[in-house]
Amino acid sequence: MLGKLLKYDLLSTLKFLVIFYALALTFATITRVLFANNDSLIMEIFAQIFSGATISMVISILINNLMRVWVYFKTNLYGDEGYLMHTLPVPRRDLLTAKMLMGVITSLISLIVVLSALAIAYLTPESFEAIKTVLSPMADVMDSTVLKLILAIVILLYLELLAALFAGYIGIILGHRKLSNRTGYSVLFGLLAYFCMQMVVLAGIMILSAVNPTVGESLFDNSGAVPDISVLKPVCILAIALYTLVAIASYLIAERFFRKIDID
Repeated sequence: MLGKLLKYDLLSTLKFLVIFYALALTFATITRVLFANNDSLIMEIFAQIFSGATISMVISILINNLMRVWVYFKTNLYGDEGYLMHTLPVPRRDLLTAKMLMGVITSLISLIVVLSALAIAYLTPESFEAIKTVLSPMADVMDSTVLKLILAIVILLYLELLAALFAGYIGIILGHRKLSNRTGYSVLFGLLAYFCMQMVVLAGIMILSAVNPTVGESLFDNSGAVPDISVLKPVCILAIALYTLVAIASYLIAERFFRKIDID
């Protein structure tokens, strides 16, 4: 039954987001074609216009992914649809799990579309070599490769997106335990949850800097000394691990407070 719930949630959410996906990829393709043929002023102007449209759609995808998932979560579980959803012969945990997995999957799809649109619009052999030139020294010091470094950055971006997503879930759940002004409380609790998540990651980095003085000196020393870039490797690994633990903890917290439902 969880699979059916997840399929329903994904279809309901993606049919809205796919419009932004299509627009972003279309604008990116047009941008690529125009930049490849900008041998006149008018073509250069159109290239810049569609380039701006591509960036706007990329940003819209990330924002609308979060907003759509949060709104769907609220209306489906706490709005009029909630009367039907909570009468389904399924464990209440499955209702929450389907929504959480839906957010995880749509966020991943959105990030992939964003990266694909940027690659279509701007990635050329020359720009890729420029990226390698910038990142290669950092990758060498970290005893890694450029591709692994880029992958680590993408993973961190994705986990950061999930942190914001789960904070919103927690905010909505806690906000709807109040008798009035639930939207306001949802926003407040969501912001507090996100702040606590960031504090957990920051506390972990602070502990690492206390255990490893090199990390502390490189990240927090204001003496003007040249920082040791190699410390970014353990910091990235720790951040990925902590964000993963935060995501798991967020689900457990959401599941704990999701037991009592008071529909609008």
